[in-house]
Amino acid sequence: MVVVLDTGLLPVGERIEAAQDLLADTEVPSINQFEGFAGQLWHRVAVRELGAGVHVTQVFGTGMRVLRDAKQLRVAAPERVGVGVHLTGSSTWSHCGADQILAAGELSLTDGTSTSDLTSPGFNGLKVVIFDYDQLALPIETVRRAAPRLKSSPLYDLVSAHITALGEAGDIEPGPAQIMLKSATTQLIRALITTAAADPRRHEALHDSLYLRIAAYVEQHLGDPGLNPDHIARAHNISVRHLYNIWSARGTTLSQWIINARLEGAYADLARLGRTTSIAAVAGRWGFASPAHFARRFRDAYGMSPRDWQRAN
Repeated sequence: MVVVLDTGLLPVGERIEAAQDLLADTEVPSINQFEGFAGQLWHRVAVRELGAGVHVTQVFGTGMRVLRDAKQLRVAAPERVGVGVHLTGSSTWSHCGADQILAAGELSLTDGTSTSDLTSPGFNGLKVVIFDYDQLALPIETVRRAAPRLKSSPLYDLVSAHITALGEAGDIEPGPAQIMLKSATTQLIRALITTAAADPRRHEALHDSLYLRIAAYVEQHLGDPGLNPDHIARAHNISVRHLYNIWSARGTTLSQWIINARLEGAYADLARLGRTTSIAAVAGRWGFASPAHFARRFRDAYGMSPRDWQRAN
């Protein structure tokens, strides 16, 4: 994420105007109100471009209210969709006929052509992915129907985790990696919206996002020694053969993908924890059946033993 504004670097009297100008230039037109603690008003805004028609905006700061009423819609109602996750604090959210209280980790969905009211008292953090409608290829009615029903989607937790992680590992230069990230984000959010809205397109969207959902599931269960193709296939209501086909189309086998992911996790843990933990404990944490098996796989992958790598760090 690239920080485009930090009002803490400005005189107090200039902070509100600077934040207003930035949000007016980069997001949908709205009435923005800001407040601080004992006069200490502060907001930091960061933006990350994912490609044409898709960007991420992250805002941390003291209390604020973002209001889009009928007058704002008459000024401009861009055909955009915003899916955001609350990072810290809590907010009240009124949109598409529903009133909600959003806590950390919870999602909100915004149709830019409808009125909305977000009030965040106290210190809050919010990260929003904003799409032009043509990127999602969904009707406005589908988005409006999904907005108050997001929690009914089976992808709710996965999308929340995905948006939370966006931009946290550093920026990606324009190129194939950024294109893949944009595609993955678009597929997941399209599936979130269509399943929440019970839209006929949900079957297509779930199919398109199947690899991403399985990959996320595997990553969450890497520490389980019982993780195997039968277990994964049952969890996603598909056959083992279909599961194998999904991975073979990507140039690797499922078992090798799991081994590589476990080794990467163990590699990072050994460097991070050093000699404060045993090799056996790290092996068990990442789902290896025995320290000997782990050591053999580790040496094959990295050209040194786990002990040598641990000592070096």
